[in-house]
Amino acid sequence: MISNGYAEVIAALLLSSAVARADVAISNKPTSNMSCVSGVCTATAQKAVLNVGDLANMLAGGDVTVKTGTLAKDISLDQPLSWTSTGRLTLDAQQSVIVNKQVTVTGAGSLTVTTNDNGQPKNKSGEFIIVPERGSVQLWDSSSSLIIDGKPYALVYDIKTLAADIAANPSGFYALAKPYDASVDGTYGSSPIPTTLSGIFDGLGNAVSNLMMEFPSNGDDGLFHSIGTGGQVLHVGVLNATLAGTAFHGGYGGIGPLAGSNFGFVKEAYATGTVYVPIGTNELTGGLIGYNQGTILYSRSATNVTAAGEGIVGGIASINAGLIAESYSGGKLKTAAGNNSPGGIAGYNSGLIANTYSLAKVNQNGQCCGRGYYGGLVGENKPEGQISASYAAGKTGHTKQSGAVGGGLIGFDGADGGNASASYWNLDTGVGDSGQGAGNVKNDPGITGLTTKQLKAGLPAGFDPEVWAINPNINDGYPYLRNNRPE
Repeated sequence: MISNGYAEVIAALLLSSAVARADVAISNKPTSNMSCVSGVCTATAQKAVLNVGDLANMLAGGDVTVKTGTLAKDISLDQPLSWTSTGRLTLDAQQSVIVNKQVTVTGAGSLTVTTNDNGQPKNKSGEFIIVPERGSVQLWDSSSSLIIDGKPYALVYDIKTLAADIAANPSGFYALAKPYDASVDGTYGSSPIPTTLSGIFDGLGNAVSNLMMEFPSNGDDGLFHSIGTGGQVLHVGVLNATLAGTAFHGGYGGIGPLAGSNFGFVKEAYATGTVYVPIGTNELTGGLIGYNQGTILYSRSATNVTAAGEGIVGGIASINAGLIAESYSGGKLKTAAGNNSPGGIAGYNSGLIANTYSLAKVNQNGQCCGRGYYGGLVGENKPEGQISASYAAGKTGHTKQSGAVGGGLIGFDGADGGNASASYWNLDTGVGDSGQGAGNVKNDPGITGLTTKQLKAGLPAGFDPEVWAINPNINDGYPYLRNNRPE
């Protein structure tokens, strides 16, 4: 049973998920239902099209504004767009601006994005959406400018500049202006951005690739040391990261490719690579974030995470004490100490996990030290932890020496009477006992085992079709998230 406070959060997410549709489409189709006068193009009907070539030609001659007006609601950029002039493109929507393809400002041009321009301050259901791994915004010239919802963003082109800027002003607004290959930086000895972020960093759909880090005996480490309360990290990837511990120790610290810890807000972030912590550590190791007490939305991880000692491993976050929603994981997750519990989304959960899924391989292969648990979605669900409308379909298992016990969805459920609802696991790839949704509780309520065929036959009961979809040609036929569609 989901508590009232979390129910309100889920309701807000469902409202925001409805915005991802195109009313004004910038595409390769002929311009229709648009009035373009003196560089301002306004929709004249609820559904309108602005040809991307027509828009590029107008930008060559100066500034252009594309507006939904009062009839349409959203603007969706569905074809690549680039321009070399100094013209500024303004995208002004009643609700959302959605970037599905690459926008490239190769010269000294600029971009302004305005969402929720509806004259109703209490009706702000729109957002700036950059579809992960499909859409991006790149501004190649450092003299360009970027304004999002009235806030000017400082454009950065490398990690060291970003770190220096955040150190000087942790509450500022920053944007990654183009993809960055961090291999030129060599190997960092700790988080390259050590200052806690309390402002906004927008990756604009671009990625930091080949980040290499050898973290020391304790502390939080990732691209960001920590995302603080009020801080936001949006639309960014951390690809082919290599994070490795260097010392035996007993101190806790969060480790993740994006951030060691998150107390703020992460949206549309993704990560790949490897994270390894050595024997003897108590690191909180996640495929995206180490420790999460904030919010993670529309995100994904395919990171391979291994704890050779007593690390707590999770596909998205090691420990979730906040909210993880409309996100998913893959990769390989492994822990070696027998008394810890890896999970496909989170190792430990004391918050809310809603509308998520894991295809990650979860393995408990300890050789000693107690009887651990592992779960397809969550290793250990704390008494206050809640799980809703989620599933696990990755391969799970353990070594005999570990003495571990597996649960199809949850390794160890500490919630009295169960705090899971409308959640499932794959009997064919995970625990085969249909009564063992949790490793320590027989027939844990709210959790159901389904075969591969059943999971692919249609949306399971309790899965909202506004949030979830199913197609035999997408996600290997498993249910997927409409707002976080796998590529």
